[in-house]
Amino acid sequence: MKKRMLAAVLALVLGLTAVGCGGQSKETTSDTKAVTESAANTGASDTTKAAEPSGGEQITIRIGHSASEDNIYQVACEAFRDKLTELLGEDRVTVEIYPNASLGTQTQMIEMMQMGTLDAVAFGRHSQIDSRLDVLNLPFLFEDEAHMTKVLRGEEGADIRKRIGECFENAGIVMLGMFEAGFRNITSTKEIKSLADLNGLLIRTPNTDILMDSFEAWGASPTPIDIGDLYTALQTNVVDAQENPYQLIYTNKYYEVCPYLCITNHSTICDQLQFSKVVFDGYPADVQDAIREAGEYACNVAGEENNKRNDSLLTELNQKMTVNEMPESDLDQMKQIAYDKVWTKYLEDDFSKALVDDIQALAK
Repeated sequence: MKKRMLAAVLALVLGLTAVGCGGQSKETTSDTKAVTESAANTGASDTTKAAEPSGGEQITIRIGHSASEDNIYQVACEAFRDKLTELLGEDRVTVEIYPNASLGTQTQMIEMMQMGTLDAVAFGRHSQIDSRLDVLNLPFLFEDEAHMTKVLRGEEGADIRKRIGECFENAGIVMLGMFEAGFRNITSTKEIKSLADLNGLLIRTPNTDILMDSFEAWGASPTPIDIGDLYTALQTNVVDAQENPYQLIYTNKYYEVCPYLCITNHSTICDQLQFSKVVFDGYPADVQDAIREAGEYACNVAGEENNKRNDSLLTELNQKMTVNEMPESDLDQMKQIAYDKVWTKYLEDDFSKALVDDIQALAK
C-alpha cells in the first residue's frame, strides 16, 4: 500500500515537472473527459473526429499511436494504410496517421475510439479493455519469439485471438489483429547485475497491475507513468529505471538517460490493431471486409518487421549502453517468485486460466 501511495505522489510530481521541462513529455494532467468532449464538439476535431460512414463517398480514417515515426507501431499503421488504399482505391479512402501520442495518451485514445471520435489505434492496451486480459502481461508467459508468433499471428493461435477479440467487441472495439513488439527488458541509471539490484529500485511500469505486482514481488518500487512522459521522468530522476522492448528503448532514445540495460525478457508486449466499433458498424460490407483484410495484413507486416529488427537493435544498443544479462540462477528465482506471488493471484477465473493454459500449450 505504501508503495502504491508513493507511486501516486511521484506521478503528481511528474505532472508538475513535465510542465516546466517540455522536451519529449506529453500532457498527462488533462482530464480525459475534457479531451474527448473537445474532440467531439470543437473545430479542432479535424484531427480527432471519426469519418462519417457513407456508401460511395470518400472515407477518411484517422489512426493514432503513442510512439515515434520509426517505431513498429508506425510500420503497422503504414502497412494498414497502404493495403486499404490498394483494396478500396485512393478515390475512396484516405488514411491519416498520428504518431507520438499527438491525439492524447493511450488511455484517452481508447476512450475516443469507444465514443467514435477516433477511428483506430495501433498499440496494446488490452487490460483497459477487459481486466481479465491483463494475464497477457504475466511474467514469463511466453517462451520465445516463435511462441509469441504462434499465439499472436499463427493459425495455431486463432481460437485464442477469437476469445480476446470477443472481449474487445464487448468493449466497443473491433480487434483487427495482433502483433508482437518484443520482450521487455530493464534500462536504468545504475547498473543491474542481479535480482538483488532490483531491491528498492524506483522503476516505471505501465499502469498495469500485473507488472506492478511483479516488480513489487521482486523487491522494486514500481511507479506507473504514461509512456509520453517517461523520457522526462528518467531525465529528471523521478524514476531510476524503466522496462520496455528493444524497439521502444531505441526509438524513444531511453539510452540517452539510462546508460545500463539488463536483459531479463520478463514479459512481452502483445499489440493490437484496433478499430472503433461505432464507426466500423456504419460502413458498408465491402469496406468492413477491406478493413479486416488490411488489418490482418498490417499485423503480419509489423510482427515480421519487429522480429527482424530485434537482433540489429540489440547490436545498436550495445554500442550506446552497458549491457548485462540477468544471471540464469537469478532469472529462475524471478520466475519462481512470479509463479508463487503473481500467477496465483491473477488466475482465479475460468476465462483467464483457460487462456493461459492454451497459450502455454503452444510453447510445446
